[in-house]
Amino acid sequence: MSIADRVKQKRTLFRLTQAELAKRVGITQQSLQKIEDGRTQNPRKLLSLAKALGCSPEWLQLGTTTEIRESSSHYHNESASHASLSTHQRPILSAFQAAQWPNHSLDLEQQTYLDTPPDTSPSAFWFKVIGDSMTSTSGISIPEGYFILVEPDLTAKNGDLVVVKLANSTEVTFKKWVVDVGQTYLKPLNSDYRAIEVSQDLAIIGVVTQARLLF
Repeated sequence: MSIADRVKQKRTLFRLTQAELAKRVGITQQSLQKIEDGRTQNPRKLLSLAKALGCSPEWLQLGTTTEIRESSSHYHNESASHASLSTHQRPILSAFQAAQWPNHSLDLEQQTYLDTPPDTSPSAFWFKVIGDSMTSTSGISIPEGYFILVEPDLTAKNGDLVVVKLANSTEVTFKKWVVDVGQTYLKPLNSDYRAIEVSQDLAIIGVVTQARLLF
C-alpha cells in the first residue's frame, strides 16, 4: 500500500472530503489530489498531514510504526475515538504535576484519564507534548499535541526518550537520553535545537513508552 492509499484510507475513515482535509493541513485541494493519485510521493507538509489524519508521519510515508522502547508499546495510528478502550487508565498530568510525581496529590474527580495497555504500571501517567523540539522530519517524531505515556518504574538507558526534571526547575522537559563517552545529554529530535549537556543535578521522572494523537 502506497502513501496515496494510506492518505485516502485515513481520510475515508474520518469521513472527510478532499477539500476538508486540505483545509486542515493548510494546502490546496489540488495538492491533496496529487498526493492521493500518487503524483506526490513526499508531501511538503507531511507532519501536518499526519496530525490531521491521526497517525505518525512514519506510518503515513512508509506504512510502518516505530517502537519508542523495546516492548509492546508503540505509536497508535488511530484517534482516541477509534482506539479500543480498556479498564486500564492513567491520568494526564501537567508539567508541574509531573515534576512532583508520584508525590503530588491528585484530585481524582478533576483529573482526566486515558486508557493504557494492560501491563502499564500503576505509577505511569500521560503527558501532553508542548513545542516542536521533538518533531523530526525523519525517524521517530513526536509533534506538539501528542500525548506520551511515561513509565517511572523503568530505568532509562542510552537512546530512550525520557521526561526529566532539571535542577532548580518546577517543571519537566521531554528529550532523548544520550550517553556519549561518559557524558550525558538531553537531545531534541528536532535538528534545529541543540543538545543539552546535563550534570547529576537532574531527576529522571520516567521513560516514554508510547505516543498517541487524540482528537
